[in-house]
Amino acid sequence: MLIASESARTARRPTLPPTAPPTRHAWTKQEIQDIYDSPLLDLVFRAASVHRQYHDPSKIQLCTLMNIKTGGCSEDCSYCSQSSRYATPTKASRLVDIEPVLEAARKAKANGSTRFCMGAAWRDLSGRKRGFERILTMVREIRGMGMEVCTTLGMLSPEQARQLKEAGLTAYNHNLDTSREYYPEVGWVAAFPPM
Repeated sequence: MLIASESARTARRPTLPPTAPPTRHAWTKQEIQDIYDSPLLDLVFRAASVHRQYHDPSKIQLCTLMNIKTGGCSEDCSYCSQSSRYATPTKASRLVDIEPVLEAARKAKANGSTRFCMGAAWRDLSGRKRGFERILTMVREIRGMGMEVCTTLGMLSPEQARQLKEAGLTAYNHNLDTSREYYPEVGWVAAFPPM
């Protein structure tokens, strides 16, 4: 009975098209506005349709996130417990050594993760040359395990972004938590990155 049920489930799986259409990068402001003004469930449907063009809808990617440097951030984002400007229970820590990060990545891979993400609480990497070299080593080593690697390290210079890419970084996360106009309500306005 289990075999019949498994084959029935396999038969229902949609097949991926042999080639998905190329990713589009040139959008007009009006096209972006039209998407923005679309009803939420229409957007969800469209997103799911695009997702199915590139990915098997019956599968998910398991990712593991590790905080490699906690607290002590110089930004004053009022919502964030990592900021050094507010009294929170978060204790600032130094950047984690390489080996504990690699051990966590090995464990994550053994548990089924295909992506390992590392986050550090600071505004940017200015004055952190040795720390950045350690992070580059972490990225290279984790990529060498056959995993995707992503980081969130605050603002980067173009050279730092290039070095991360050359080390094997597959994704970079930088949070813009609100619009430029509303940012003074939640953080220091000068901290909003230039666009």
